[in-house]
Amino acid sequence: MNVIETVTILVTGGTALIGAIDYLLSGGPLLQLGRHGTLWFEHLADRPIDECPSEDEIDLPIPRRPLRGRLD
Repeated sequence: MNVIETVTILVTGGTALIGAIDYLLSGGPLLQLGRHGTLWFEHLADRPIDECPSEDEIDLPIPRRPLRGRLD
């Protein structure tokens, strides 16, 4: 390896390391993780009883669509 490649790798690795440490120590993303959201981390027990979905609710039937013809 020549000097330019070594410096490039060291600067890139150092910058990535500093960015990762700053991102994790700032606490912003990690403090909010699992506290709210509508995807993976949402817990029904965290919602008020009025906002919880009913377990007895029946879904609407799937609407029928007309069949489409194929070109042979």
